[in-house]
Amino acid sequence: MVSKAFFTGSKYLVEDNDGRHDYLRFDDERFLSALAAAGRKVYRAPFAADEAKGRYLAALVAINDSYFAAREYEDDATGKYLKHDERAERRFRVRTAQRLSDAVADLRSLLSAHDALVSAGLDHVDRTVDPSERDRIRSIVRSTVLGCTDRAVAEGWLPVVEAYYYSLSPGELVAEDRERRKQRLEGTEESVGIRELLDRPGMERLARGDVRRIRRLDRESPGADPRVWKRLLDDYPWYVARDDEGDDGEHDDGGDDEGDDGSDRTLAADRTPDG
Repeated sequence: MVSKAFFTGSKYLVEDNDGRHDYLRFDDERFLSALAAAGRKVYRAPFAADEAKGRYLAALVAINDSYFAAREYEDDATGKYLKHDERAERRFRVRTAQRLSDAVADLRSLLSAHDALVSAGLDHVDRTVDPSERDRIRSIVRSTVLGCTDRAVAEGWLPVVEAYYYSLSPGELVAEDRERRKQRLEGTEESVGIRELLDRPGMERLARGDVRRIRRLDRESPGADPRVWKRLLDDYPWYVARDDEGDDGEHDDGGDDEGDDGSDRTLAADRTPDG
């Protein structure tokens, strides 16, 4: 567990920026500002639920660690995409697939911790608040946790995916022509690349249920970024898998899948190379 300074707002925290995202420093530790802000709200939530709060904060720490590891991985990959060395490229793809699988696990841990914290908060309200005020306070508790989770996904978890995406596309310094680069990123080429990454046994991709869950958070929370689900579909379609088993209902927001322009938008991987 990182120092509690990030969650208590220690005056010794130093604000910094890595070129994309603001983060806070304390001694040798770094923590994304958005995750620290979410963690503080959870830490200070006015109800006793130490276990649920601890689980939520641990999920934030895991995402934070993944983000900085992803940025280091991205930096290390820049300029090292070796189209003439299939063995080196294959190892690179395997490592990337494993890390992206971890990113899915981090997201699901956060959403699970979110559910547990909401339940704990509502139980506390039911036990301690006057019946005439319960509905209003329950709504406030739920909205507060939704806002924390929404921001953690938008400004904490999604940047992890983006960093690995950039590692798959390590700048213009790589020695490959424009067409092959386009094919590689879209997963349409037959050579070693995205297609092999997607076929790895360890590659646990986002399911449609996960995307629906993020969309529901976007819709219901007071957060400032309601487009995370759409960016996942538009920018990282190869990372979104078809729900072959069908949704269990828990992650579905019950709505249709129409886009904002009214057109039908399938939350499937119909646009992915192996769909």
